[in-house]
Amino acid sequence: MRNSIKLIAAILCLATACSNTNQKKEQQDVKPQLPADAIEMKYQRHLYFDVVLRDSIPARMIFDTGSSNLILDSTFYATNFGKNKNLRRAMLSGAGNGFQLTTLDASSWNYRVGEVSNSEQMAIVMDLRKIVGDGVDGLFGLPFMLGRRVEFNYTDGYIRFLKPEETIAEGFAAIQCKWLNNRDRIIVPLSVTFADGYTLSGNFLMDTGMPEELSLNSATTNRLRDGGHLADAHRKTIEIGGVGGSRTESYVRAQQIGIGGNTIKDVQISCSENKQGAMADNRFDGLVGNALFAHFDIIFDFESWVIYLRPNNSVD
Repeated sequence: MRNSIKLIAAILCLATACSNTNQKKEQQDVKPQLPADAIEMKYQRHLYFDVVLRDSIPARMIFDTGSSNLILDSTFYATNFGKNKNLRRAMLSGAGNGFQLTTLDASSWNYRVGEVSNSEQMAIVMDLRKIVGDGVDGLFGLPFMLGRRVEFNYTDGYIRFLKPEETIAEGFAAIQCKWLNNRDRIIVPLSVTFADGYTLSGNFLMDTGMPEELSLNSATTNRLRDGGHLADAHRKTIEIGGVGGSRTESYVRAQQIGIGGNTIKDVQISCSENKQGAMADNRFDGLVGNALFAHFDIIFDFESWVIYLRPNNSVD
C-alpha cells in the first residue's frame, strides 16, 4: 500500500509538472493584443518584418538604419528574380574592416511593409545570410522611414505609424538628435560612465542593425585607452563582423549609460579597433543599437529628427 501511495504521488507530481510546463508554454505562445494599426515586428537581437517585394514576392527582412539601400540575399535573389541586364558590380563598405564585392540591380524596386510602401532605384545583392543567418532574405533601411513618425514597441513586437494629427503621449522625454551627411544617418547624444568613474558625453550613430547596446569606434577607443579608462578591456577578433568582413574589438563593462534623463546600469560595451569602415569614422563616437532601445517605449520622428523615450520596467 505504501508503495502504491508513493507511485500515485509520483504520478501526481509528474502530471503537475507537465501541467505547469504546458501552462508556461501556453503563456509564452500567447501574443499580446496589438493596436489595430500596428505592423508586427519580431525582435530577436535584430528587427524582423514580413515584406512584400514587387507586389507579390514575400520576404523576411531586417530593418537596419545603418543602411541607406535595399539589400537582398544573393540566394534569395537568384531564386526569385534571376539575372538581368541591369546588374553591375560594386564594392561596399560597412561595419567590417574592409570592403565587400556586391552586385547592384538598378531595375527599380518597390516593396511594402504592412500597408506602407516605398520604392528605391536599386537593390544591392550580396551573401547577406552569411552575416545575419539563414532565416533572412534581405534588409531595408532608413529610406523607408524618412518623413514619418513611428512607434517601435520592442516588448510587444510591433511598429505603428503615427497619424499627422496625433500627439505624443505623456511620459515621453524628447531627445533632439541631428543628421549625419545628407539625411542618411542619425546621431544620438548620450553619455557613458566607465568603471573608473570617467564619463564620456558623446554622439552615437543610431544603428538598428546592431544587436548590442553600445559600441565605441576606434578613434574613441584609442582616446579612452590613452587616458587609462579601458584598462580592463578584453580583446576579441570576429571573422564575420558585418558588411566588409572581420572586426577587432575589446569589451568592457560600463557603470552606466545615460540617455534622455534615464540611466541604464552595468552595461557591456564593445570598443572597436578597426582601421577602416564605419567603425573607424571619427565623425561620431560609436554606434547605439537595439539592446539599448529595447529598454524603452520609443517613438522615432524621422522628419524633424527627435527620439521620444519612455522607460519600461527594465530601466532604473
